[in-house]
Amino acid sequence: MATPLRRYAFINAKLRARISKLLPESNLLQMMRVYSLEEALSFLRDSPYHILDDIYRKTGDLKLGELELLREEIGIYIEVQKYVQDDTRTVIQALLQQYEIDNLKNALRIYFDRNIRKRDIDAAFLYLLRDKILHDIPIERIVNAENFNEIVQALSATPYGAIIEKHSDSVISDGTLFRLEIALDHYYYSSLVSAVESLDSRDKKKAQRIIGVEIDLVNINWIIRFKQFYNLPLEEVMSFMIPGGFHISEELFKDVYTSQAPMRILQDIVRSDYPGLETLLSSQATDSLSRLFLIERVLEQVLLHETRRMLLGYPFTIGIVLSYFIFKKNEIKKVRAILNAKQYRIPEERIKDLI
Repeated sequence: MATPLRRYAFINAKLRARISKLLPESNLLQMMRVYSLEEALSFLRDSPYHILDDIYRKTGDLKLGELELLREEIGIYIEVQKYVQDDTRTVIQALLQQYEIDNLKNALRIYFDRNIRKRDIDAAFLYLLRDKILHDIPIERIVNAENFNEIVQALSATPYGAIIEKHSDSVISDGTLFRLEIALDHYYYSSLVSAVESLDSRDKKKAQRIIGVEIDLVNINWIIRFKQFYNLPLEEVMSFMIPGGFHISEELFKDVYTSQAPMRILQDIVRSDYPGLETLLSSQATDSLSRLFLIERVLEQVLLHETRRMLLGYPFTIGIVLSYFIFKKNEIKKVRAILNAKQYRIPEERIKDLI
């Protein structure tokens, strides 16, 4: 069996070099301060995101540029697979499933709009990814299906057909994809947690911690959304929670959901486990939507805090691979958020609240 040094020496050097070249915070601040989308795009011309500026100048369509950026983001995972051994490659493939599932969700939403809500879907259909990620997903068959049975048949050779078949009745009866989408998310995290089990003890410990923190954050985010917008019974909410979290117990989730002040409980968690992030909670968010944005920002910072900590210490672990993916995804999310904000003339201070 290869030693950790031999397993990760090359990819460690390669990815640390890439992490050092992530966009400086000053670049993002400059993009926020300019007036127009065109000016913001100009800051990306000499960066890995130049494709956004190139496509926008040719087409005037930012979403086409974002679609190409998605292809490049997926390509990062596919490229890194070439430099790691089989057990780490299995984890990367499990991570890639999130992109496949998100694209499938988008196709299902468009089908739902066309078939159930009788809406025009031509504009949305243009921005669906058709490329194969892991499985053959016949996007056009899904969007143009006449019923869920056709979608199940189209996906019969993938893990998703059985999930859709199981939840098709609830989609029709509830008039929403809500429970189906949660089931797909459960499948993704279950597959990821299972993939991590194949790692050696050092790698497994690193991966379980960072994935467990992400699961905690997804669960907290869901609970607060369910409380504010859906008013679901506690038992049903708890059935939606993803197992495998790192910090937060089932009892604490129940406390968050039943509390009249869930923000206060979140503050206690941050003060206890992440005291350096406490100042983020000082913002005086007044309405429910602002509080939700604040919670999301805090949770993202918690994940980044854990990611930076993962890079410390012994360098030759899967931590470098996971850290690079998280840092890059965070950078892409910020770039997209700023550009979309500029397109809709959202002021600088509001953009800062969003990212």
